[in-house]
Amino acid sequence: MSHSILALEVCLRLEPGSPLRAELRELVASHPTRSTPLQKWQLINRISELLAASEHLLELGCWDFFDDDERANADFEMWSNGMVTEEGVRTAPSGAPNPPDQPRFMTFTAAILLVQGSECERYLARLCQTPQDQLWNRATFRKVIQGLVYVNYAFVKADVLYLIPGDESWGLTQEDLDHEKFDYLREITN
Repeated sequence: MSHSILALEVCLRLEPGSPLRAELRELVASHPTRSTPLQKWQLINRISELLAASEHLLELGCWDFFDDDERANADFEMWSNGMVTEEGVRTAPSGAPNPPDQPRFMTFTAAILLVQGSECERYLARLCQTPQDQLWNRATFRKVIQGLVYVNYAFVKADVLYLIPGDESWGLTQEDLDHEKFDYLREITN
């Protein structure tokens, strides 16, 4: 069986008092380890809603869709490793968000390994066909985020969802984001 991958990582500004990070964290942390395709879809649907409603907070991001089995499996392993490795650029908390002079950020990552040839995989392949000059614009990220609701978990081999930071006091700083560790994230343009 061959696979494709849809992977998305977005970096959003943390706003003081915003429940976004806490809601995303609660959704991911409280989701049962063993869940039905419907429960998984309900989870990704709610995540899609939250991210779409917070589009104005998007600063940086990246996304990929590959329907090459070898690349899909290797990339899925890479994205999954991001959840279990501790590669922080700081050894102490950064403090609570304090815009505008010292903004804090969070990242949210979703990687989904899809059965190649399934209806949802082919739909997502078409959805992700994007001209090179539009890859990193807000409208494209909106399209990919909203496209998550079309994932049919009956045709998903594996998925991984995570956010950084788990604790708001460890919010990413601009200095953190300037570190080479985050070079893969692109500026989201309008």
